Amino acid sequence: MAGGIFATVALLAVANTASQAQDIETKYSRDAMQQALETRERYDVHGLRFGISTSTLRPGTEAILDDIATALQNFPEWGLRIVGHTDASGNAETNQQLSIARAEAIKAALVERGIAADRLQAGGVGQTAPVASNDSGAGRALNRRVELVRTTDSAEAKKLLKAMTDYLAAQKAMSFSYDSNLQVVTNSDQKLGLASSGTVVLNRPDKVHTTRSGGFIDSEALFDGKTLTLLGHNVNKYTQVEIPGTVDHLIDELKDKYGLPLPAADLLMTSAYDELMTGVYDSKDLGSGVINGTECDSLAFRKDDVDFQIWVAHGAEPYPCRLVITSSKVRGGPEYSVQISGWKSGDAAASDDFIFKNTSNAEKIDVNDLKHSLGDLPENFMVGDKK
Repeated sequence: MAGGIFATVALLAVANTASQAQDIETKYSRDAMQQALETRERYDVHGLRFGISTSTLRPGTEAILDDIATALQNFPEWGLRIVGHTDASGNAETNQQLSIARAEAIKAALVERGIAADRLQAGGVGQTAPVASNDSGAGRALNRRVELVRTTDSAEAKKLLKAMTDYLAAQKAMSFSYDSNLQVVTNSDQKLGLASSGTVVLNRPDKVHTTRSGGFIDSEALFDGKTLTLLGHNVNKYTQVEIPGTVDHLIDELKDKYGLPLPAADLLMTSAYDELMTGVYDSKDLGSGVINGTECDSLAFRKDDVDFQIWVAHGAEPYPCRLVITSSKVRGGPEYSVQISGWKSGDAAASDDFIFKNTSNAEKIDVNDLKHSLGDLPENFMVGDKK
């Protein structure tokens, strides 16, 4: 999503004791579990025991499984995502597979108790999301848990998002302006916003022209179907890369090969719906909102690593008015947002020949030498602590 800006996961060390581990288990009750799902939409279960290195449930877990099934029967509108977690003992890849297998075992046990399978999702994150230090037995015990996440599966939210992406994919020409904000979180947990603005002009299948300017960046990108030109106005240097193909291919190459995503890149692809919905386990239709005086549908979606919310314009042109991506894995939950204005499509879209004209006599250099001048962060910013 958005070039993988927030795709990061690391360990969080928290001091725990054996008495804390025991206290968590003794506090379990059906009412506490149900209330947590009602209010916080999640609950960590520590009492579901498995055989060592297996996904076989041990005897004595039946009562907890009965409680979970009862809660789902009491609230038939709920969906449930079951997420397995392990400690850091053993191989990370093996732990990942084991966590998924254990979640699948719990899903099967709930289906046996009369819960429809389509209300249940099983997944696992292995050892990547600890709640305690793995340096002690008590900490490892806390990390071996099952997370229950109440989910909403809004058919209307998916329908509205699909209508928007189908509309965008059908446009042969489009143009718009945007304002974006990237949050960074300092070591002292202060959130700082880096703001920029720009424009996008796109002609399908293979031409695009973007600009972006802010406190740390002043750049331009032009693609004519064969050659991509990247110009750093702030350094008066440019580079050119041969990437023949469609705009979709260009977006993938820039993101995966060069680490230089285009603004609002996922929205520009003809496969935007699949790109946005991959990994989504929760979707909500939040009703109407207003962006820049335009009434919009407000839609919210969740993945394991990010939440994203998108506002879609009402009417015959359901274009995206605003997109906000919030990381759930980076410490502090930073956001990336892009707000769109001046939307035009078809004959009304801005015209462009998409040909680079070196009017400033910029110096041509290698792409790797220009990348540092085209990124979201200034050179004095460093990637630091992670969650």
